[in-house]
Amino acid sequence: MQLNVIERLFILSPIRALLQRHWEARQLLAMGGPLTGTHVLETGCGPGFGIDLLYRQFKAARVDAFDLDPKMISYIRQHQRTGGRRTRLWVGNLRHIPVADASYDAVVNFGAIHHVVRWRQAIAEIFRVLKMGGAFYCEEILSRYITHPLLGRLMDHPQEDRFDTDQFISALQQNGFRIRTYRQLADLYLWVVAIKPHRDGAEPGEQDQLRGADAGALR
Repeated sequence: MQLNVIERLFILSPIRALLQRHWEARQLLAMGGPLTGTHVLETGCGPGFGIDLLYRQFKAARVDAFDLDPKMISYIRQHQRTGGRRTRLWVGNLRHIPVADASYDAVVNFGAIHHVVRWRQAIAEIFRVLKMGGAFYCEEILSRYITHPLLGRLMDHPQEDRFDTDQFISALQQNGFRIRTYRQLADLYLWVVAIKPHRDGAEPGEQDQLRGADAGALR
């Protein structure tokens, strides 16, 4: 679902950029750590402020990004909001990400999933495109905010089947994610770091321990 005029003005504003840099990104960094040297996908990238943060703060080596609104992709290209690096951009839908399975080391979502009508399909797609052991860094707005009598009129969000924290966490787990950590603020905002486990169920870092244990058993 594309942004209305009020939302677009906010997304393009310096206020949004400051919030994303000094609050949203810092929350996810504190929870999950940097993504140094990785290939990252940003979903619903808007005007591209997040792309620059993924390079500069998260230390990604390569970023792909898409948005449903062609005007946002044009804005990024015109203003070169790609951290000075080559970034693959496209107009796309979160429910149908046109890449192969297991393409990314990490997927980052700065509040795009609440715009998706069938949001569970978006979670399934994110799980599909992540490599095993890959991380999903997610910031989201919860149903209490979306369905608020005033905010619901200002922001053009889907109103049916919105999620609270428990519902979102449950959907992640049902699609195969392992929750590493999450935080919420006043039933309005949610931050989650989730992992796509390896087939043996181990998280990144645990693989080396398992290999060491196997080697020790053979000696």
